[in-house]
Amino acid sequence: MNLRKVTAQQVAEQAGLSGEQMAALLSDGGAPVPDEVFSACAAALRVEPGQLSTNTEPDLTVVLQSAQELRDTCRPIQRDGIHFYNYYSMAAPAGRVSPVILDILCPPDRLPALNNGHLEPAITVNLGPGDIHGRWGENLSEATWQVLEANRDTDRWITGDSYVEPSYCPHSYSLAGAEAARIVSYTGQSNLVPLVEELNTWSEPAFANFLDALPERTEPAALLELLLARRCYDTAGAAAAAGITEAGVKQILTDPFGSLPEMRALGSALGFDYRLLLPPERRHDPVGKTWTSVAEGRRTQRDFRGYRVASMASAPHLSDLSGTFLQVETAAGEHGGDLVEANESHYLVISGAPVLSWQDQDGAWQSAGLEVDASAWAGPFVRHRWSGTGSVLRFGSGSRAGYLDLFELTNTFAVAATARRSRRDTRGWGYDS
Repeated sequence: MNLRKVTAQQVAEQAGLSGEQMAALLSDGGAPVPDEVFSACAAALRVEPGQLSTNTEPDLTVVLQSAQELRDTCRPIQRDGIHFYNYYSMAAPAGRVSPVILDILCPPDRLPALNNGHLEPAITVNLGPGDIHGRWGENLSEATWQVLEANRDTDRWITGDSYVEPSYCPHSYSLAGAEAARIVSYTGQSNLVPLVEELNTWSEPAFANFLDALPERTEPAALLELLLARRCYDTAGAAAAAGITEAGVKQILTDPFGSLPEMRALGSALGFDYRLLLPPERRHDPVGKTWTSVAEGRRTQRDFRGYRVASMASAPHLSDLSGTFLQVETAAGEHGGDLVEANESHYLVISGAPVLSWQDQDGAWQSAGLEVDASAWAGPFVRHRWSGTGSVLRFGSGSRAGYLDLFELTNTFAVAATARRSRRDTRGWGYDS
């Protein structure tokens, strides 16, 4: 109603409801709503009924799953005429995507059949104990046929090679020797999902225009043209509005980092975020993978808040995906430092019996001991910490307060005040009594 600038009384009239019925709907959010009332309100607001529904979950602080519960999720996958994988699901709230563990079963003397890839990017980590052959294309090359090595050294808490995989990259795995092996596949939410859903509703000519406007690699030149056209400026008009020369506008496209004053002046005058014109950093191989070997991961070892940690693969163009090897070793009665993350965190215990403690929805501390293959999910900004002895894999994605959220927050006027007002907001925009 706020977005469409209509009052409750106006919606009631369009939906054929009395003022009393509408008042009850707005004040009694947990009460059942008859289907015909629900549909009438959606029609009056010109939205899909699903946009008016919400799933309420009483406690989204931490979700735990035991090792046996993980094993109970086992489902065998047939591919290419053989038993190819076993899939297992880690902890996650109901209805949300959880990371998966895969037993790699394709034998080493067989080229693994490729899947079709998927929109969501992912981090994949070899859990060992054996090596794994990865395949990422029809034609085998150094980039499309690699071994994910397992760590057989004393620092086994860094379990093995890891890599980040881009959208729609076909991939598959087979054993690389006689040893059994498995992986964690952590699939993050793609920030393109809303756009992809919108693309599905566009006409073919509109989609063709979209492809013309945004070529294979979207560089600043294409974005600047869109930003100027959206505001009805050509290059000369934009330069005049920003108080810079037309040559200065064109220089942004050839030397963006040397043209920051001109770029900022242009964004300020025309009303767009100049950072969109900064070219992204790219660090990946020809098929889009970004790799971190065991040796490279080992070199990232460091102390962090009472833990010993090392990094998995990461990529600047997929900044929401993060993975960390984390070793826990505390004395009795002590614990590691608090972890408070901007997005959700998934954990898998790979050795020992560490204890996870967290603040519940009432602010009280809860604790649970976890064994190998147990997993946990911690919600965004939930304070939690580990104690005892063991090691865990830790993953994060942007499904909640991710890269785009943080980017938008940097542009928001009075961030804290906006957040406080928007949380469970039931106040109208001013015209209802």
